[in-house]
Amino acid sequence: MIPNLNELTDTPIARTNLIKLEEDQLTIIQRLLAPVSNIYTIDFMVQRFTKERKEKSADYYARIHQEVKSCVRQKLGLEAGQEVKYELHCLPNYHHVFFFLAPATNPNSQAHRTLAERIETLCQQLTAENYDLSRLIQGLFSLHLKMVMLEKASERFSVSPTYFNSTLFLNARLTQPVTQKSGTGVMEAFELDIYASEYNELAFTLHKRKFLVEPEDEMLLSLDDTSVWFNINNRRLKARRKLDARDSKLDFFRERSGYGECQAYTYNVVMNAACERLSELEIPHQPIPFQATHEVNQFATDLDQQLANTLLVVNNGVKFSATQEAYFFDALAIQFPGYQLWPLASLKHSQQTGFSELPADTSILVLNAVEGERSNSISQQDNASVEYNDFYAAFADARKQPELNWDTYTQLKLDRLQGWLNQQPLPVVLQGMNIDRKLLDAIDLINERSKRDPAQYEIDLTKPHSRLKSAVTLLNSKIRRTKTELWFKESLLNQHHILLPDLADGHYTAYAVRKTKNNPFLLGYVEMKTECGQLRVVDTGITEGEFEYLSVDHPALGRLKKLFDKSFYLYDHTTDVLLTTYNSSRVPRLIGPAQFNIVDSYVYQEQEKALAERQGDKFSGYTITRSAKPEQNVLPYLISPARSKYDSLAKTQKMKHHHIYLQPHENGVFVLVSDAQPTNPTIAHPNLVENLLIWDAQGKAVDVFNHPLTGAYLNSFTLDMLRSGESSKSSIFTKLARLMVEN
Repeated sequence: MIPNLNELTDTPIARTNLIKLEEDQLTIIQRLLAPVSNIYTIDFMVQRFTKERKEKSADYYARIHQEVKSCVRQKLGLEAGQEVKYELHCLPNYHHVFFFLAPATNPNSQAHRTLAERIETLCQQLTAENYDLSRLIQGLFSLHLKMVMLEKASERFSVSPTYFNSTLFLNARLTQPVTQKSGTGVMEAFELDIYASEYNELAFTLHKRKFLVEPEDEMLLSLDDTSVWFNINNRRLKARRKLDARDSKLDFFRERSGYGECQAYTYNVVMNAACERLSELEIPHQPIPFQATHEVNQFATDLDQQLANTLLVVNNGVKFSATQEAYFFDALAIQFPGYQLWPLASLKHSQQTGFSELPADTSILVLNAVEGERSNSISQQDNASVEYNDFYAAFADARKQPELNWDTYTQLKLDRLQGWLNQQPLPVVLQGMNIDRKLLDAIDLINERSKRDPAQYEIDLTKPHSRLKSAVTLLNSKIRRTKTELWFKESLLNQHHILLPDLADGHYTAYAVRKTKNNPFLLGYVEMKTECGQLRVVDTGITEGEFEYLSVDHPALGRLKKLFDKSFYLYDHTTDVLLTTYNSSRVPRLIGPAQFNIVDSYVYQEQEKALAERQGDKFSGYTITRSAKPEQNVLPYLISPARSKYDSLAKTQKMKHHHIYLQPHENGVFVLVSDAQPTNPTIAHPNLVENLLIWDAQGKAVDVFNHPLTGAYLNSFTLDMLRSGESSKSSIFTKLARLMVEN
């Protein structure tokens, strides 16, 4: 039922971040309480911490941690400021359970028997309240694993792990050294998160974290347990504040000797330690692997992306130099011939009238200045110090405080969203382009190199990893992505159609959901028909409300139990089924090979390298490489084999690594879309596996692998379109739905 489906044989087995526990929950909990050390055992307490009226959530949780530490210190007879190791989890009715390390007891002692009885009583109470015991497993195993990581850290990481409250930071790096001028630097690390599901799965996730740090204050050091501290190069550094980690310098993957600093290595160290501890505790378990059985040989490509609207370009506060401005607008004109510069004052005036004076076939591109270390241009006009991670964080504040003044483009997006909710959408297409210091520096480099030595400039452009090539690619990709966004918006809102010659006929509605705290759900929808090689937009809109209300207006959603922020659904009107794809803690992340121990391989590589260098030899025997050969592949599927140059899907010599890998499972299918380009020496972010499910009218899962909707969805992924020079990680259906609520 899936067109363009190809069965695979002899595919590699990839290691993931998931482990299946093969024992009942109560037995697992009892075994997790068994002492595995003659130094410490695990004990627990249950306390009720109520939130005070008008107390902020951050202050509430900070207070809980302080009180927990006080309770544990009192129980263990410790002084204030002495370090304690614990895990904290919320139970019903503001009760919290916290597990902590206590002096070791004999497994057959009265103290241990009492501990076993206490945990059994707690389990009975929670079961009677229909509360799943997985949170107890999560807390207990988290503490076990974090202790293992602390004990063996010196063997695996150059910087000791940092334990703060119940959070463990691993493999930290000082990515910006502490300077004498500022007195601060930037420290980055991986935060370990452990999740136990109700289906007896353990999931391990590493989150990138970034801190502004400063050297220790000797006077406060011994008493300060309210701050994160890092030990590096015989120095103590205190985290002054948390920074946005989206531009983290901690890559997911680095080849050769850089592997020891990356996220993939850290994942494999964690997974090795987890399996070892489970074996020590005699808890039966099995790693959950990923092995593709099929792939879909279809990508939508070479679509006509000609813009039809009149394009107005507005400079919203970008301070170009004369040379930067000239080069940027020349590059812009290549992709947007005939664009018109429009004054910012005209934009603001037109904004007040809802753009009613402009023709409907008008698109407005706003160039937004991104200041300093910010990741976007969102700002409050009356308080520039407030930072927002994304538009919806600003939207939540705008809802709470309508009097706030915003920068021009953020206000435009707020007006656009409100217009849709009032069923009075703005008549023009809006698109922003962020201009930051990195882009301006790239333009400066291009200008300087082209004028200094034109002949060398042309040579450097042919070098794939030269600074010049990277600078040119950065600018051209940004402009091309902007063009694609404008084309999609024009197709959705003005033209109402897209040519898709290889997509089967059908009638669908795509949904995208956004949710902010204390606000109802926002539901964007696009109804469309595919007929005779054309996708035609029938209806669009955004509605707001709680799930029960939305499911009345859109009955197809009624078969769901609840909605989630950033979720996507595709309804097939013909067969009356609902499809979703998502990534969650229970969806596997690929971290390395299953056939061999990559950590041991790295250690052996570094030992051989050190030996060669001591002997004065050049080392070339690296085992951590970007090879896609099955026996050498250190990241199966993420490092993907190239298609033959004779393969019809090999678009160019440099774009032939794209695959849509499938692994069916009990209720659905795991989907992974690989990059089209050859793997770089570093991978900043891994491609994520998504889970694909389909429900019938009764809310029951259907056979995904044999349903035509699966084929329609998988055949709607794009190549060299949604992402310039790349395979897209989302389908056209997903893109159109999310345009409604996210742009």
